[in-house]
Amino acid sequence: MRQLSKFVVLTGLLALSGCGADPQPAPKSAAPAIERGVFISATDCAATGKLTLDQCGDAIDKAVASHEAHAPVFAALDRCEAIFGQDRCDKSFDQRYRPRLQAFFVILAKPARAVPLYPPANNMIGFQSPSKQPINATDETLRVSVAALTVAHENAKLPSGSGEATSGSVAADVH
Repeated sequence: MRQLSKFVVLTGLLALSGCGADPQPAPKSAAPAIERGVFISATDCAATGKLTLDQCGDAIDKAVASHEAHAPVFAALDRCEAIFGQDRCDKSFDQRYRPRLQAFFVILAKPARAVPLYPPANNMIGFQSPSKQPINATDETLRVSVAALTVAHENAKLPSGSGEATSGSVAADVH
């Protein structure tokens, strides 16, 4: 009888050893893709409903500061236009010329980040980042505001400069 009770206890322990075991972890779902967009203003950006006006404004203010500090500058308009194309340069406060700031590439995340965008080096419907990465305004993976798309279409009509797109990603321009 003693042998039978040991057998019952051991059988019970073995049966219970499977109970309460950690189930296989559920497969992790992929993190939602971070949305990106092209906008001409903080209001334009906030209209997506993804960020507040203040969040968009803060990101765009930083992009403008980056433009002011890092955009290439030229002593003469013709030199700027030789690289960026006719009607694609503006005179800065210091009487020098730089590529026209047209829009902003915005990462619609918290915190939001933005990069200034310039006219493209070729006649594409889009823009280029500070590292000359082309941004196609008809890319379906981007949220492009109507206002930004209008500017992008105008870019396709302007004469091109000699600037060439480089390989890389606009993500490299986002700080």
